[in-house]
Amino acid sequence: MAEIRRFFPGSNTCRGFVGFFEELRRKAKRAVILKGGPGVGKSTLMREVGKRFEQQGMNVNYYHCSGDPDSLDGVFALEKGYLILDGTAPHIVDPACPGARDGILNLGVCLDEALLTSKADEMEAIQREMTGCYARAYRYLAAANDLREDAAAVYDAALSDRERCALTAAWRAVIPAGPRGEEDHVFVQAITWKGRIQEVDSILADRVFCLDAPWGFDADRLMRAVFQQAGRDETDRCACHDPLNAEKLAHIRVGDTLFTTAVMMDAPTIAPQFDADILRREGQRLAFDRAVYDLMINQATESMADAKRRHDAREQYYMDAMDYERLNVLKTEFLRSLP
Repeated sequence: MAEIRRFFPGSNTCRGFVGFFEELRRKAKRAVILKGGPGVGKSTLMREVGKRFEQQGMNVNYYHCSGDPDSLDGVFALEKGYLILDGTAPHIVDPACPGARDGILNLGVCLDEALLTSKADEMEAIQREMTGCYARAYRYLAAANDLREDAAAVYDAALSDRERCALTAAWRAVIPAGPRGEEDHVFVQAITWKGRIQEVDSILADRVFCLDAPWGFDADRLMRAVFQQAGRDETDRCACHDPLNAEKLAHIRVGDTLFTTAVMMDAPTIAPQFDADILRREGQRLAFDRAVYDLMINQATESMADAKRRHDAREQYYMDAMDYERLNVLKTEFLRSLP
């Protein structure tokens, strides 16, 4: 039976959109990059491709769009190393080795460009509104990150060097010896117009070790110490980046072992031991940080929802301009070419 996993190749972060699309293409033996405007059928085609591979019993990774988690940005058939990827803005991807290793499928050839040209001013106005919505969302996310960093400073002061070393040593002691492999980077969580969505269960592992820490605690230093050790040992490893601040790690997989900040049932858990006096003294500050953080995340989500409504309005122009008979011919020919 095919094994299905779901990830995000990018996330809306405190520094804008961050993606690992080049990481995906690097892993693929063959990549087909889709071009064309919104509403031309890229996501629908990717779902059909994924279903074809599933029916062949292959393991398939689906990569969801952080702008709209109901849409896809990519599908990867692992056994064949075959990737189909959305290469349009805000994550523009072009072939590295056209024809030989990467190909392009431009669904935009099915558009009535004369019709779209007549609507250009309206479409550009909507695009400007979308850009403004995302700019506002990123400002809220930046504020949310600052609040979380303030809470992290409290927990950092309340955690002794001895305790931090003990936590690191505990996890380093259970790093698996293999297998050898490369490192991978991805998001299993993303901040979207529907809120924060996570697919932590998609990180397949035989063993799980959880860090049970309060909101605001910065687990990146601990995660990075383990990940860097695995890198020195050249162990197969995957870095799952924090969706709010992609410079930080939220979860890592090393070999068959997952180290996570998500508490999972029946998994071994370690909990940092903080200085209770410091936490008591800073309790009001931590409560304020968390409350306003939640407010900023909610405002960012609302701003992205505003952008989604404008995206849908702009998408309709493309849908009205599509030659669906020609599109169906292109899709049929492409599906027949799949390995």
